[in-house]
Amino acid sequence: MAKVSRRNFLTAFSSSVLGFGFAKKAKAGFGHTVLAQSESSALKIKKYNPFGKTGLKVSDVSCGAISFFEPNVLRYAYDLGVNYFDTAETYLRKKSETFIGQALKDIRDKVIITTKHGYSARQKIKREDIIKRVEESLKRMQTDYVDVAMVHGISDLSLFNNEELLAAYAQLKKQGKIRFTGFSTHNAKVTLKQALDNDFVQVVLVIYNHDEGKAIEPLLEQVHKKGIGTVAMKIFAGGKHGNLKSLVNQEVSYPQAAIRWVLSNPNIDCCIPTMSSYSHVEEYVAASAKPLNRADLEVIADYQRQVSQHYCRVSCSECLSACPHSVAINDVLRYGMYFEDYGMEKEAMSYYAELDEGKKPLICASCSGNCESACPYGLKVKDKLIHAHEILSV
Repeated sequence: MAKVSRRNFLTAFSSSVLGFGFAKKAKAGFGHTVLAQSESSALKIKKYNPFGKTGLKVSDVSCGAISFFEPNVLRYAYDLGVNYFDTAETYLRKKSETFIGQALKDIRDKVIITTKHGYSARQKIKREDIIKRVEESLKRMQTDYVDVAMVHGISDLSLFNNEELLAAYAQLKKQGKIRFTGFSTHNAKVTLKQALDNDFVQVVLVIYNHDEGKAIEPLLEQVHKKGIGTVAMKIFAGGKHGNLKSLVNQEVSYPQAAIRWVLSNPNIDCCIPTMSSYSHVEEYVAASAKPLNRADLEVIADYQRQVSQHYCRVSCSECLSACPHSVAINDVLRYGMYFEDYGMEKEAMSYYAELDEGKKPLICASCSGNCESACPYGLKVKDKLIHAHEILSV
């Protein structure tokens, strides 16, 4: 297959949408098309990238632990060379951190662990509360330090003006309980720009995929140049490939194509697809260090054609100002995505239950649907909100 450079990718991608044929169908099932038998024994992470200015090196394909149910899956990922593991206090209602500890405690010095804690600007932030939460996370993970502690899910960096928050993280750093700090965000267009002038930020976790990535690439380049570590999440652009029959028997795996697209950007240090099964680990690790090629573009184009008008780009937020009732549209639809496409039913319902009642789509049925007029992707936003409420409500 011919390699495709970042420079000519867009031209090639446009051509693929218009004129490429579909990838040849494989006779075997999807699980057997990912790896040839002769390749399985050599399956291993092939590339480790410098992680900003931290001095660490991370596996290009790393592990997201938002949804998994077997600690040995994490250990298998490590055995195949994965050395960066991302979790959060809220994942699996704190059980994700517990699984991280069970799987990695005896190889702690050989892996890089990130965990995340969210804070509400509406609540009073106290230094002692932050320290307690971080220490409880460390206890669950059976470690006395975390490599990266992130402030979770922020839309701007105003929280980093809070003296209590800054003092707490500074104290934890001084005590050796945190090595580096950063944030995760669904609003990279704003937060990455702010990060350029913020010394707290040493690592960032952002949405970056073949559908939502282009708009933030100039900022990613600047952030990377500054020496901030960059991690890509939600790399499967809605995660709907498991529900598309036409992709099941493709000769080229859509997840691998999506991973290669993300990693073709030199300003991304690693990506963190959720590894919730042994087959996930094998499929994703097999994409390590592999160049993006024309067959990948075909599969991506096929995926785009089928899902473009069916999922919310949660990094977009164009519809929010159009809603007269201040519904948290992107959050509600993100939880719906977790429920239907990520296999995280209980977690999605839990997240939704914690959302303020005034932010839920309780009045959408009688609304004229301004959100739909504002959506640049032509989504039936109103119907999707009503559906999300139905499946997420207890």
